[in-house]
Amino acid sequence: VLPAPVLPAPAQPRPGHPLAGQSPQPVAPQGDRGRPRPEAARGPGPQIVPPPAPGGTPRPLPLAVPQGAPGFGAVAPPRALRIERPPVPRYSQNRFARSGGLTDLEAFGLGALAAVTLGALLSNGNRVVSTRGDRVVYVTPQGDYGVYHDDDAILRRPGATVWSAEAPGGRVLTRIVEPDGTVIETLRTANGRVLRRTVTDPDGRREVLFDDTAATPPAPDIAQLPQQSPVDVVYGWQTTPDLLQAAFLTPPLSPPGRIFSLAQVRDIPQVRYLVPEVELSTLDFAPGSSAVSPEQVQGLATVARVMNDLIARNPAEVFLIEGHTDSTGDPAQNLALSDARAEATAMALSDAYGVPPQNLVTQGYGETDLRNPTYGSDPVNRHTILRRITPLLPPVGP
Repeated sequence: VLPAPVLPAPAQPRPGHPLAGQSPQPVAPQGDRGRPRPEAARGPGPQIVPPPAPGGTPRPLPLAVPQGAPGFGAVAPPRALRIERPPVPRYSQNRFARSGGLTDLEAFGLGALAAVTLGALLSNGNRVVSTRGDRVVYVTPQGDYGVYHDDDAILRRPGATVWSAEAPGGRVLTRIVEPDGTVIETLRTANGRVLRRTVTDPDGRREVLFDDTAATPPAPDIAQLPQQSPVDVVYGWQTTPDLLQAAFLTPPLSPPGRIFSLAQVRDIPQVRYLVPEVELSTLDFAPGSSAVSPEQVQGLATVARVMNDLIARNPAEVFLIEGHTDSTGDPAQNLALSDARAEATAMALSDAYGVPPQNLVTQGYGETDLRNPTYGSDPVNRHTILRRITPLLPPVGP
């Protein structure tokens, strides 16, 4: 298993936290408000429909492999899978639920991630402390938590056709063809983290949204970075499109020309603080749940409109959706819960308002980035944040 960047430790020590060098014992799942986690909704999950019989099998489309990219060689012919999902909106289901049969991770070639068990010691020295649905939470020998999930989960929508193939180094190449002809190609690690994503529209115009297979930019000097975002917009029912657009288009605080990899943006809080944050206060998840209610979906209309406008002007826009919890309950479960909520938010924006999912990246941070750094149940710390991270990423050509 390829090592993933480690998320920072919680803002303050609290009862039950492991000491450096110690691995915590798995604990009973709890939500971010310290109440027992309800049973996951048992709605139907994704169904993998075998390809038609010989004579009617769709011809797999070739995967676009970046020439000269490190670790690339001959790629086996991709395996054709057609995804059929139930009519129940994806964002209204608890993302911890596991369908009968294969999980998304198992079905789409992430066997290294799907096969891990609770308590397993990974090749990089991290230990698995939670396996919920399609998320694996691990702890490092230093006591820091991280999460693995499938970054392509938000792309697999009803009517899409998916081809998946294994690439050298345990990576996975996926090509998704949407009903309108849009083609999305991604390269992921064995742990599900996306490295490269390209989009080709029905007219043949191709955009590279980001590419972490290129040379990694120098590590930033944390001391020179801000300790909070330059603009903090609390998005509510009365927030105007003009205010949102002005926030998203606020230039980053980094020196002109300074760029970061997507991994650096996701994993270093001070890098994310370089761009404004929009807190989605219209979302109020139930304890222990990652389901978005229809009423909360309605509250996303304005922000979705602004996102669609920006993407229409620049198809290479990239938005990061962050999930956060308070510090009550088990930190590993909080991390998985926040990650599922970020994914559910992305699905709500995509399914209800047509925000292109390929322009979205999701990440849960659990209790590691508290607004109010205290131990306890605090609604201030239970929030979802949206950032336009396009200005932080290297410019990439078609």
